Parts: sequence; C-alpha cells; structure tokens
Amino acid sequence: MPDCFFSILTFRGDSCKGRSFFIVEGCDQMSWKEIEHTADVGFEVKAASLDELFLESALALYALGYGETEELGKNYEKRKEILQIDGIDLEELVVSWLNELIFIVETRHVLFVPTSVHVIAEPLHITVEGVLSERHGVRLPVKSATYGGLVIRRYPDPFLRIFLDV
Repeated sequence: MPDCFFSILTFRGDSCKGRSFFIVEGCDQMSWKEIEHTADVGFEVKAASLDELFLESALALYALGYGETEELGKNYEKRKEILQIDGIDLEELVVSWLNELIFIVETRHVLFVPTSVHVIAEPLHITVEGVLSERHGVRLPVKSATYGGLVIRRYPDPFLRIFLDV
C-alpha cells in the first residue's frame, strides 16, 4: 500500500449517527462505530482486510480518546517511523497494538498516524509505517485496550469489537 493519509466523513443523521467513514488511498471503505458500555467505551470495526481493520482501529481509538481524526493529516513530522508488534493470536495482537498507540500518546505526547499496515501470519505480527502528529487535547482519558468483551475475526469479513478502559 502506498504512503497515504485519509479523509473522514462523519454522518450525523439518524440512520448513520455515530458512524465515521475513513477513506484511505489504496484501501476499500472502512467503518467503525462506538458501542455503549456502562463504565468503559468500546467500538466495532468492519473492514475488507485485517490490514485495514488494524488501521481503522487506530483511527477509532484516536477519535474516541482524543477527538482528533480531522487533524491527523495536518501538523505532522515528515520523518517516518516503523512499529513492529508480535502476538500469539489476533486477540493479543490487537490489544498490544492499541496499547502501544496509547503508550506513545502518553509518553511522547504525539499521535502515531499509521500510513501503511501489514498483518503477517507466520509468525504473527504487525508491521506499521507511520508519522507522528501533534496531539491537541484529550476527549476521554484512555488507560488501555482490554480483553473483556473482545471479539476479533478474520473470516468471512474482518471484524473487531473492543473496549477501552477510561
């Protein structure tokens, strides 16, 4: 996939309220939605591939925690960074991925904006290229991604449901 940024459309009408659609060069349309939880916040992601699922999960995390998806293509460092995260299964991989993004926000005070995501099956890991973008504020103070209520599937259509400890 080429280097890319995304554009966002957030629908506020009754039929699509709360759904955001991100369009990334070289990718099909992806979507996520916030899901209600009594104490935490969660989201569901549907995508055409695992690569897109992981990319969209980062964007959903940023939208819910930092409310900054519209600003991600602006005020970024041109220097590229690469993250590689290992996991024994998809559940561990997605939780580790989101927790790494939270760690970067908390320790470096920037958002890691993924521009290229590759989920590799053997051995299971994710390699992500991205850039750093300024963080302007916090919508919800996200502590971590959790395993509670976690659902991730590869087939027939990649899907993720995850909750964030806030």
